[in-house]
Amino acid sequence: MQADKYTIAWFKIAECVSRGEKERALGVYRLLSHSFNDDALASQLEADIYLSCKEKERAIGLYRRSFELYKKSKRLMEAAATAEHLVTLVPHDILVRQELIVLYHTLQLSSKAHTHIACLVEQYTHDSREKLLQEFLAMLQAIDEELYQYAVECIKR
Repeated sequence: MQADKYTIAWFKIAECVSRGEKERALGVYRLLSHSFNDDALASQLEADIYLSCKEKERAIGLYRRSFELYKKSKRLMEAAATAEHLVTLVPHDILVRQELIVLYHTLQLSSKAHTHIACLVEQYTHDSREKLLQEFLAMLQAIDEELYQYAVECIKR
Protein backbone atom coordinates (compact mmCIF):
# COMPACT_ATOMS: atom_id res chain seq x y z
CA MET A 1 0.00 0.00 0.00
CA GLN A 2 2.81 2.42 0.93
CA ALA A 3 4.66 1.69 -2.33
CA ASP A 4 1.51 2.55 -4.29
CA LYS A 5 1.32 5.93 -2.54
CA TYR A 6 4.95 6.65 -3.46
CA THR A 7 4.32 5.69 -7.07
CA ILE A 8 1.26 7.91 -7.25
CA ALA A 9 3.19 10.82 -5.73
CA TRP A 10 6.02 10.47 -8.26
CA PHE A 11 3.54 10.36 -11.14
CA LYS A 12 1.67 13.35 -9.71
CA ILE A 13 4.92 15.36 -9.62
CA ALA A 14 5.68 14.37 -13.22
CA GLU A 15 2.15 15.27 -14.29
CA CYS A 16 2.34 18.71 -12.62
CA VAL A 17 5.74 19.43 -14.16
CA SER A 18 4.56 18.40 -17.62
CA ARG A 19 1.66 20.85 -17.32
CA GLY A 20 3.94 23.62 -16.03
CA GLU A 21 2.38 23.62 -12.57
CA LYS A 22 5.53 24.30 -10.60
CA GLU A 23 3.87 25.20 -7.30
CA ARG A 24 1.70 22.09 -7.30
CA ALA A 25 4.70 19.92 -8.17
CA LEU A 26 6.67 21.50 -5.32
CA GLY A 27 3.74 20.93 -2.95
CA VAL A 28 3.60 17.23 -3.77
CA TYR A 29 7.39 17.08 -3.57
CA ARG A 30 7.37 18.59 -0.05
CA LEU A 31 4.87 15.99 1.14
CA LEU A 32 6.84 13.17 -0.47
CA SER A 33 10.24 14.37 0.75
CA HIS A 34 9.19 14.04 4.40
CA SER A 35 8.50 10.37 3.91
CA PHE A 36 11.88 9.19 2.63
CA ASN A 37 14.25 10.90 5.09
CA ASP A 38 17.06 11.51 2.56
CA ASP A 39 18.09 15.15 2.29
CA ALA A 40 20.44 14.53 -0.65
CA LEU A 41 17.75 12.84 -2.72
CA ALA A 42 15.17 15.43 -1.67
CA SER A 43 17.46 18.24 -2.80
CA GLN A 44 18.13 16.46 -6.09
CA LEU A 45 14.41 15.96 -6.73
CA GLU A 46 13.68 19.60 -5.94
CA ALA A 47 16.44 20.60 -8.36
CA ASP A 48 14.92 18.37 -11.04
CA ILE A 49 11.58 20.13 -10.60
CA TYR A 50 13.12 23.60 -10.87
CA LEU A 51 15.18 22.59 -13.89
CA SER A 52 12.07 21.18 -15.58
CA CYS A 53 10.35 24.51 -14.89
CA LYS A 54 13.18 26.42 -16.61
CA GLU A 55 14.70 27.79 -13.37
CA LYS A 56 18.23 26.67 -14.13
CA GLU A 57 20.10 28.85 -11.61
CA ARG A 58 17.95 27.71 -8.70
CA ALA A 59 18.31 24.10 -9.85
CA ILE A 60 22.09 24.41 -10.02
CA GLY A 61 22.24 25.57 -6.41
CA LEU A 62 20.11 22.64 -5.31
CA TYR A 63 22.19 20.15 -7.32
CA ARG A 64 25.31 21.54 -5.62
CA ARG A 65 23.65 21.03 -2.24
CA SER A 66 22.67 17.51 -3.19
CA PHE A 67 26.23 16.80 -4.36
CA GLU A 68 27.66 17.95 -1.02
CA LEU A 69 25.12 15.92 0.94
CA TYR A 70 25.89 12.78 -1.05
CA LYS A 71 29.61 13.29 -0.42
CA LYS A 72 29.03 13.92 3.27
CA SER A 73 27.07 10.67 3.57
CA LYS A 74 29.82 8.78 1.65
CA ARG A 75 27.50 7.93 -1.25
CA LEU A 76 30.18 8.63 -3.80
CA MET A 77 28.51 7.14 -6.87
CA GLU A 78 25.45 9.31 -6.30
CA ALA A 79 27.72 12.30 -5.69
CA ALA A 80 29.55 11.61 -8.95
CA ALA A 81 26.30 11.26 -10.90
CA THR A 82 25.04 14.55 -9.50
CA ALA A 83 28.34 16.27 -10.29
CA GLU A 84 28.22 14.91 -13.85
CA HIS A 85 24.79 16.47 -14.19
CA LEU A 86 26.23 19.76 -12.91
CA VAL A 87 28.97 19.56 -15.53
CA THR A 88 26.33 19.35 -18.25
CA LEU A 89 24.61 22.42 -16.81
CA VAL A 90 27.79 24.42 -16.08
CA PRO A 91 30.51 22.94 -18.34
CA HIS A 92 33.17 25.51 -17.42
CA ASP A 93 32.89 25.00 -13.66
CA ILE A 94 36.47 24.10 -12.80
CA LEU A 95 35.78 23.18 -9.18
CA VAL A 96 33.11 20.61 -10.02
CA ARG A 97 35.43 18.92 -12.52
CA GLN A 98 38.25 18.90 -9.96
CA GLU A 99 35.97 17.33 -7.38
CA LEU A 100 34.88 14.74 -9.94
CA ILE A 101 38.50 13.83 -10.58
CA VAL A 102 39.03 13.25 -6.85
CA LEU A 103 35.80 11.23 -6.61
CA TYR A 104 36.67 9.07 -9.60
CA HIS A 105 40.14 8.49 -8.21
CA THR A 106 38.61 7.40 -4.90
CA LEU A 107 36.19 5.12 -6.78
CA GLN A 108 39.09 3.76 -8.88
CA LEU A 109 37.50 4.90 -12.13
CA SER A 110 40.62 6.23 -13.84
CA SER A 111 39.10 6.55 -17.30
CA LYS A 112 36.40 8.86 -15.92
CA ALA A 113 39.02 10.93 -14.09
CA HIS A 114 41.05 11.12 -17.32
CA THR A 115 38.09 12.54 -19.20
CA HIS A 116 37.82 15.46 -16.79
CA ILE A 117 41.59 15.95 -16.60
CA ALA A 118 41.71 16.31 -20.38
CA CYS A 119 38.84 18.81 -20.30
CA LEU A 120 40.50 20.93 -17.64
CA VAL A 121 43.89 20.88 -19.34
CA GLU A 122 42.18 21.97 -22.56
CA GLN A 123 40.30 24.71 -20.72
CA TYR A 124 43.41 26.00 -18.92
CA THR A 125 45.60 26.00 -22.03
CA HIS A 126 42.90 27.47 -24.26
CA ASP A 127 42.30 30.32 -21.81
CA SER A 128 46.06 30.84 -21.23
CA ARG A 129 45.67 30.30 -17.50
CA GLU A 130 49.18 29.11 -16.72
CA LYS A 131 49.00 29.74 -12.95
CA LEU A 132 45.76 27.77 -12.60
CA LEU A 133 47.21 24.98 -14.73
CA GLN A 134 50.25 24.76 -12.43
CA GLU A 135 47.99 24.67 -9.35
CA PHE A 136 45.90 21.95 -10.98
CA LEU A 137 49.01 19.90 -11.76
CA ALA A 138 50.21 20.28 -8.17
CA MET A 139 46.82 19.10 -6.91
CA LEU A 140 46.96 16.05 -9.19
CA GLN A 141 50.48 15.21 -8.14
CA ALA A 142 49.44 15.32 -4.49
CA ILE A 143 46.55 12.96 -5.22
CA ASP A 144 48.14 10.43 -7.56
CA GLU A 145 51.26 10.31 -9.72
CA GLU A 146 49.45 8.48 -12.56
CA LEU A 147 46.81 11.21 -12.80
CA TYR A 148 49.57 13.82 -12.83
CA GLN A 149 51.43 12.01 -15.61
CA TYR A 150 48.23 11.74 -17.63
CA ALA A 151 47.73 15.52 -17.34
CA VAL A 152 51.33 16.14 -18.44
CA GLU A 153 50.73 13.93 -21.50
CA CYS A 154 47.57 15.93 -22.29
CA ILE A 155 49.57 19.15 -22.17
CA LYS A 156 52.17 17.76 -24.58
CA ARG A 157 49.52 16.90 -27.18
